[in-house]
Amino acid sequence: MDYGEDAYTGDNAAENVEANATGPESNVVTVNASAGDDVVFCEAVDQDASASECRRYTRERANLQAGLGVFEAPKQMKLGESRDLVLSVGKKANAEDVHATVGTERAKHVEITTQVGHYMTATLSGGGFDITPPGPQAKTLAADRSEVWQWRIKAKEEGAQKLMLTISVDAQAADGSRSRYDLETRTFDIAVNVTDSERRARKAQEIKKDLDAGTIVLSGLEKLFIALAAVVVALGGVWIAIRTFGKKKDAEKPKGEAPKDDGPKKD
Repeated sequence: MDYGEDAYTGDNAAENVEANATGPESNVVTVNASAGDDVVFCEAVDQDASASECRRYTRERANLQAGLGVFEAPKQMKLGESRDLVLSVGKKANAEDVHATVGTERAKHVEITTQVGHYMTATLSGGGFDITPPGPQAKTLAADRSEVWQWRIKAKEEGAQKLMLTISVDAQAADGSRSRYDLETRTFDIAVNVTDSERRARKAQEIKKDLDAGTIVLSGLEKLFIALAAVVVALGGVWIAIRTFGKKKDAEKPKGEAPKDDGPKKD
């Protein structure tokens, strides 16, 4: 049978070859040129991959270089406050440049030992914060293996909160999907406090809510103050009554009337 120019060779990509067989129906034969590229378990990425991809992954992993990540997270934040955070990654040999990208206050920098490669991903997460951009942030690094990630975080819950930073060195398949060569994780503790103005605003809001519902709940101290105020008012009323008791009777006498003398008259 002659397939003409479409005859299969071992180097061709996958293609469909139509065969005009004898009979009322024709058969379609699919030939996959990559059939010889067996799927194997690849230790470099700890998962199955084609033999050719596994060879590439193994070479890439062997060529990863010693590097570091530098990150600075605040120790404290105010509720509702926003901060811009920077992660700088580079070769360990270029540590000074990596630190300089984050800022000048080196004492506040945290170093994270990691390998560096062509494909890397960083993720910042924390339930007590709004984080932009969210989720994994994948990047392709140039030959100098230096890169910067930036996030903006906003504290949305008070109290002791945590931020988690993950840095991975990746293998990228032909379809763009990634798997990991290496992963580093670091957790940062951040105390989120409430400002005095925010605390007063909350109290005012609670009082307004209670007023709207018609159910003001007084604390024991507030009840005591009200009771004392009532006693003071009552005592004041008694004192005023005592002071004005005699004066009121004199005020009722007509002006100019001589006082009556009920004693015996002399002859």
